[in-house]
Amino acid sequence: MLGSDEKNSEHEKETFFSSSCYNKDWVLLTNKPEKVNPLTCYICKQIANNAVELHCDEHDNAEQVYLFGEECLQRYLKQSNGKCPIQQHDHCKFSKNKIIRQQVSDLLVICPRQYDLKKRKSKEGTILGEKEEQENQCNYKGKIKEIKDHLDKQCQLISIQHIILLIKELQLQLQIEKLKADELKEMHLKSNTEIQQLNEKIDDLQRESVKKDVQIIELKNDIQQVKSEMNQNITQLKKQIEQCQNTCDACTKLNVNIF
Repeated sequence: MLGSDEKNSEHEKETFFSSSCYNKDWVLLTNKPEKVNPLTCYICKQIANNAVELHCDEHDNAEQVYLFGEECLQRYLKQSNGKCPIQQHDHCKFSKNKIIRQQVSDLLVICPRQYDLKKRKSKEGTILGEKEEQENQCNYKGKIKEIKDHLDKQCQLISIQHIILLIKELQLQLQIEKLKADELKEMHLKSNTEIQQLNEKIDDLQRESVKKDVQIIELKNDIQQVKSEMNQNITQLKKQIEQCQNTCDACTKLNVNIF
C-alpha cells in the first residue's frame, strides 16, 4: 500500500515531524474534512508536508492531481528504484506545489504534544486529577508553520521522543549497573575460590608441618638411642680395656718372679 503501513507506524510514535507528513487526525481536530482532504498525501494518506505534485508524461492527461509529501515520495522512489508510484514507470517527474504548501502551513492546529498526551492517556485509560490535568497540558493553538518554534521555545510538555530517550538512558544505566553487579559477583566468586584454594594449601602445609614435626621427634629419639647405645659400648670397652690391663700387669709380675 505504497508504504502507508510504515508511515502510519511513524505517526503512532509522535504526531509532529518537521519533515514528515502531518497526522490527519490531529489536523482534523481543528479543521473541517472538506478543507483537509484535498491536502492528503497519496502515499501515506496523511496531510502532505512540503507538498509536491507529479508531472509525468505518462499521466499528463489525468484529471486527478497526484499530491505527495516530499519526504514520502522521495522515500518511495528510493525504495522502488525510481519507479513512479502511480503507473510504476521510470523517470518520475514532480515539482513543488506552492499553493498547497501555503494552505498546509496556514492550517490551525493544537499543540501536537498535548494531542499525543491525550491520545496516550486515553489508550492507557489513565484519569488525571484536576490539578494534575492543569499541570500536564498545553493550550496552545496556532498555525502549522509556527509549531516548531512553539515546541522549541514555549511548550512545557515533554515530547514522546524525549520520554523514549529518557527511558533508553535509564535502561542503559540499568544494564551498566547489572554488568557491574555481575562483575562484582564474578569477582566475589573468584575471590572465594582463591580463598578456598589458599585455605587448602594452608591445610596441606600444616599437615606437612605436622609430619615433619613427627619425623624430627623420631629422629631426635633415634639420635638419643644411638647416643645411649654408644655410651653403653664405650663403658663396656673401658671395662674390657681395664680387664686387659689388669691381666697384662699380672703377667708381667709373674715373669719377674720366675727370673
